Amino acid sequence: MTTPAAPTSGPSSARPTAAAPATKLASETAKALQTALAAEQVAVWAYDLVAAYDPADASLIATIRTGHLARRDATASLLVSGGSTAPIAAPAYSIPKPVTDVASARALSTTVETDCAAAWRVVIGSTDSTSLRTSALAGLSDSAVWLTQMKMAARTVPVTVALPGVS
Repeated sequence: MTTPAAPTSGPSSARPTAAAPATKLASETAKALQTALAAEQVAVWAYDLVAAYDPADASLIATIRTGHLARRDATASLLVSGGSTAPIAAPAYSIPKPVTDVASARALSTTVETDCAAAWRVVIGSTDSTSLRTSALAGLSDSAVWLTQMKMAARTVPVTVALPGVS
């Protein structure tokens, strides 16, 4: 896996780290982390598609993608160090609607960030580990910030959501 630069925006602009768990991850925690990892893998893939249709926001999209790469790698490391399996990314993913223009690309970014925030919210509730909850909160916060930034680029109103990760 690559070692990407840290994102330059967002509340947790420090590179995500995978603090090794003191013990084997509990089954519920491992499952939640695997779901979050899958969401991050989708995000990395999806932002390549978004970038192809939204060249005007290339810098923002690259920053967001880099953040998802870092979080993906840290999450995979955390799973492995906790004695769990880190599923590998698929070569491609199904998306809810075809991406055919800038608007549909930006809609995909909304879906991706909403899914990532929801996955990290579940991780927060699946563990009592302060370091793991801190990492999951950073993932949720980053997705909320990136969602807001993409909505601002699209001039979508409202630009924020009250409770990121909650449908």
